[in-house]
Amino acid sequence: MTRPAALWLLALLVLSGCKKAAPPPPETPTKITVAVAASMRHAFEEIAAAFESAHPGIDVEATYGASGGFYAQIVQQAPFSLFLSADTEYPRQLVAGGRAVADFPYAVGRLVLWAPKSAGLDVGTRGLEALRDPRVQKVAIANPTTAPYGRAAIATLQKHGLEAEIRARLAHAENVGQAAQFVQSGAAQIGLFALSLTTVPEMKDDGDAWLVPDTDHEPLEQSGVILPGAGDPAAAEKLRDFLLGPVGRAILERHGFSPPPPTVP
Repeated sequence: MTRPAALWLLALLVLSGCKKAAPPPPETPTKITVAVAASMRHAFEEIAAAFESAHPGIDVEATYGASGGFYAQIVQQAPFSLFLSADTEYPRQLVAGGRAVADFPYAVGRLVLWAPKSAGLDVGTRGLEALRDPRVQKVAIANPTTAPYGRAAIATLQKHGLEAEIRARLAHAENVGQAAQFVQSGAAQIGLFALSLTTVPEMKDDGDAWLVPDTDHEPLEQSGVILPGAGDPAAAEKLRDFLLGPVGRAILERHGFSPPPPTVP
């Protein structure tokens, strides 16, 4: 080899050794798709943000709606990784049908009667008697066919002898979140929906509320299931454990949810 050629080859080798290896492509985050009862919206948004901060490799994608609607979608193989229902019955049916291995209780909700302060209905003092006020043209509740909080609302009205009296004025929303929106927007003057939806400033500061006694209806015990046929079950388990852990529990309680009753062995 001639001297110029040898020098050129040596320079090429030196330059190649100086090049930095290309960094590996970034890993695609794991995504958890979660079907979340509308009553959990404000609490779960906070829980999901805290979870993603603690687990930067996992993204949480939540859809909010009526528990019964989600149950029907899951039976038709909707690709959810986790289902957080507003009752215990839908998750138990999924387990009984072989679509989930086990259900887990995570909270107990409460029903509230709510109206904007500007309506002047004095809900906090009058309670359910405010439903008889002539200014009340529409009473918003969630659809009792698909929403556990809607069933609790009907049970409460029946217990107090009000259901037949105001039946014609009931405005059935698709889910409990939409029932709250009906009242906020003025489409209804008053509503029966989840206490957890009234904990955000725009509802807490502008609203007049009366907490429905939990003896007026069946307990609003809420449970969930991991759906192993979709997504990453291991990531879903991490989110479940975070929800049931100290951070998740603190957020749930801040939004009006009580801990679930102890599991009977």
